[in-house]
Amino acid sequence: MSRQIVVLVRQAALGHVAPADAQFGTEMFDRFLHSLENRPVRPRAVCFYTEGVKLVCQGSSVVESLKLLEGMGVRLVACGTCLDYVGLRDQVAVGEVCGMNEIVALLMEADLVLTV
Repeated sequence: MSRQIVVLVRQAALGHVAPADAQFGTEMFDRFLHSLENRPVRPRAVCFYTEGVKLVCQGSSVVESLKLLEGMGVRLVACGTCLDYVGLRDQVAVGEVCGMNEIVALLMEADLVLTV
């Protein structure tokens, strides 16, 4: 039986990068997503909150990579409150908008949570 894995994305880049290196952080997140595609076991879900919600919106350079993962059966969940806060709810390009209760439920049901 495989483990239930959830990835929690809390920022719009992989790792902490200086503002001048934001593009590099986003490129590294894209590489992270492509690495997930090639794994025999993929996450059950990828949850986005706070600044991370920007990655699922129009104009994000990782939308196509996220669509590919979603097509492979990975659930993509973005926090609606966070989207409202950054003014992007109407620009979601991939995944579903949920409340924090749904994100917490996914995290609590997971065997392993990876925070990036």
